[in-house]
Amino acid sequence: LDETAANFTKFLINVKETTGQAPQVVAHSMGCLITLHVLNHNPHIFHSILFGAGAIAPNAAVTKDYSLLGEKNTIIRNKTMFTPKINLTNPSALHFIAYTGERELYSSPNTVLFRDGADDDAPIDLDLHNIRTWKQYKIGIYHPESGVDVVTKKMESWFQSVLDKAYNFRLGLLPQNTGLKASDCPPIAVLRGDHCDTEFSYTVRRSPKSGSYLDLEEGIGHLRGDGRVTLEDTVPPTDIPVCKIVTNAREHSEVLNDLENVDMLLNLLITERK
Repeated sequence: LDETAANFTKFLINVKETTGQAPQVVAHSMGCLITLHVLNHNPHIFHSILFGAGAIAPNAAVTKDYSLLGEKNTIIRNKTMFTPKINLTNPSALHFIAYTGERELYSSPNTVLFRDGADDDAPIDLDLHNIRTWKQYKIGIYHPESGVDVVTKKMESWFQSVLDKAYNFRLGLLPQNTGLKASDCPPIAVLRGDHCDTEFSYTVRRSPKSGSYLDLEEGIGHLRGDGRVTLEDTVPPTDIPVCKIVTNAREHSEVLNDLENVDMLLNLLITERK
């Protein structure tokens, strides 16, 4: 996402220089992650920001997308569009992955993403930015149901390079790392969906035959959210002020179709800017 964030920065600067006004940005899902990164480095190029269904705080749910055929890896009925194998060339979602201790930095109420099924579900840390963790716990291309028959050294080397980039990108989302001051932030609002129980945490199992593995089908922990992003993960780090948070009952792709609340929040942000 570094390239996308850089291009978005250039676009916003061009809008400001061309029109004489900083743009009001409405972001959705991964777009919120990109916008947050740009905000941390160039806060003055925004008029204001509305984060909609933002996948902002780090999570673990993306491991399922990179491990299993089907599930949410579908477009309508097309189950071939996104698969763990194809996702090797679509690494953007890896930027959602949490590094150890990161959720605490967001002051997230729930910080435990993984539990040890062999130790009374005690919390366990998994370094998902290290490919050895994926291999050890049979995640992603190493999952027996991933559809990836052969994992080559070249694939592993490339995948680790992506994990490294994703880790460095996430470091740039926190004001304590970038030096962003609350006083430099434009007015910000959040619109999110409380639609259903949303996957949040997973259990590590141990099998005499296959060893340790991350169970992506049973023992899954849920929090309220929009089906993709939990409520608490839609809010920026506490160092970034938010003037209003509104929650509707819509699923992930529909959150910003709540035009009544979108109009209300955009008008509020204009007022806050004056």
